Amino acid sequence: MSARDNILNRLRIGARTAFAHPNATTAREAEWAAKQPPIGDPARRFLAEIGKVGTSYLRVPDWTAVPDAVTSWVREYGISSVMTGTTPALEPLREHLRAQGVDTRILAETAETQREEIFNTDCGITTARGAIADTGSLLLIPSAQEPRLLSLAMPVHIALLERANLFPTLADYLANNEFRNQPPTNLVLVSGASRTADIELTLTVGVHGPKVLLVALIG
Repeated sequence: MSARDNILNRLRIGARTAFAHPNATTAREAEWAAKQPPIGDPARRFLAEIGKVGTSYLRVPDWTAVPDAVTSWVREYGISSVMTGTTPALEPLREHLRAQGVDTRILAETAETQREEIFNTDCGITTARGAIADTGSLLLIPSAQEPRLLSLAMPVHIALLERANLFPTLADYLANNEFRNQPPTNLVLVSGASRTADIELTLTVGVHGPKVLLVALIG
């Protein structure tokens, strides 16, 4: 058997191996888990965690309330231009923002052809596939409809998250059927605005990504 066949065989075996349930822990993991505060209500825990790193949020009852919520942020942060992907679910939001006089752009081509537009837009708006409650992390799965640049290149990132897609822990997400049946090729966890610090611990925000992260929790 060739080296190539060996590698492919191991991949096939791995693909048939079920992920362990998050409760099937080792003794050391169980000891660590016992020291963690209880998750409680995932939405409450998620919002508490994102608040610790300065992420602002709004709770809205359903998708029809999203345009007004986003408009309030547009006014608060002086946003004059926004960019979304081609996601059909965001069309009502795009129409609303245009009606409010906001320069509303769509990232529909490649980064090379829209480079000037991308890096001269105030705010990127994306959906979030889900979120992890115990760490306050958004789950983003970049795609052709919503490229990674939308959550990376603009000074402000607005993420739209459905409450039904909150998971208590990362292990819960990894054990869920969607991930097990079709793992994404690119999974991004975002736990706040971009920040970095030098050896003297001088914190700088917005060096490698957005300076401001805003989350609309829907439902």
